[in-house]
Amino acid sequence: MRALQWELLSRLLKHCFENVAYYRKLFTGLGLHPSDLRSVDDLRLVPVINKRILLERYEEFKADNFERFRPREVHTSGTTGTPLSLYWDADSNVLELVCQWRHFSWSGYRLGEPFLDIRSRILDVPSGYVWNWRCRGLEVSSDNIDAANVQRYAELLRKYRIKLWRGHPHAINWFCHLLHSAGIDDVKPKCVISCAETLLGYQRQFIQSWAGVPVCDNYGLKERSVLICQCPEGGYHIASEYGIVEVIRDDGQAALPGEEGRIVATGLHNKAVPLLRYDTGDYAVQSDRRCSCGRTLPLVEGISGRLDDRVLRADGRWISGLQREFYFAEGVREAQLVQEQRQNLDVYLVPAEGYGEETEIHLRTELKKKLGESMKIHIHRVEEIPFRSPGKSKFVVNKLGFDDRTVKEGVCDEDGGI
Repeated sequence: MRALQWELLSRLLKHCFENVAYYRKLFTGLGLHPSDLRSVDDLRLVPVINKRILLERYEEFKADNFERFRPREVHTSGTTGTPLSLYWDADSNVLELVCQWRHFSWSGYRLGEPFLDIRSRILDVPSGYVWNWRCRGLEVSSDNIDAANVQRYAELLRKYRIKLWRGHPHAINWFCHLLHSAGIDDVKPKCVISCAETLLGYQRQFIQSWAGVPVCDNYGLKERSVLICQCPEGGYHIASEYGIVEVIRDDGQAALPGEEGRIVATGLHNKAVPLLRYDTGDYAVQSDRRCSCGRTLPLVEGISGRLDDRVLRADGRWISGLQREFYFAEGVREAQLVQEQRQNLDVYLVPAEGYGEETEIHLRTELKKKLGESMKIHIHRVEEIPFRSPGKSKFVVNKLGFDDRTVKEGVCDEDGGI
């Protein structure tokens, strides 16, 4: 796999030097030539780029022979910042399909079997759904499903003999709750794949208890630089032929096993707009273990969220991993943490069966353990969470703002470690 990565990377470096203005200028300024990079490890000689650089200088990242790669324009949702226009080339599309298919197959799915694609999105069609016969996909919007029409959507699952569910975790969780409340249990999926937003512990717990199959998480980017797929045994496997993944601490050093760091990724196939060492803004925990499933793709110990998925304590430390406090919280259908002031945290909860005063006491106690006794926690029972970007739901909405000074002061994990 290392040999394959180097074969693909060496071609890409040569392409960047010859055809991409940003990298041509960068390499020349650093006195670097592609021949100076002789292995995957030498990639660290190339400076990390981030979304800000990409936004400001996007035209320079487009290859001079851009049209040769039959690019297709797409847009990021802007859930965690400014929306970004991107281009996918034909080769990267092929690899995306193959790697996603491989992931689905780990749960027993076979290409050609009908599947459900459920997300929070605008789906303005008279029928309320789209049947994509080319890929045998039933596309629905969770925004359109409620207790009054859930029987109709269950009938669609029967009609199209759906085997796999794929979509936003909060959308899948919502649909499962509706089916459970309606007593409908003959449409359970064979496989469940969550994607596009953070899978929270309480969501995983309920979906798995209702469906009776593991939820396998899927992490990727519209930038097509990284793909990390969870197997039914729980391991988060890096698709190494898709991209090179580094887990980098905030001091710029590679994270050691068990340490958290930013995901810095180099896609190996998109030559229309190549990205070398792209800081995704997402965090993972480094791993050096092998998965019990027997697959030999390398692992991370999980995706721990974005910089703005963190809450600032009164003492100035950033805390992540707070979704774990909701894992054993009974009666929570959906939750969102909102921080607008340093010593205040608003917790919005959509109640489910089993919700009671004990739920709030448990959450308040556990959150204070991580955030300190001085943190004022305000719990609100709501019918729906207040902040949802088009198509996605965020667990933490932090309105304090983030700048370079904040990042350099250190981002802490839930135990306070840098």
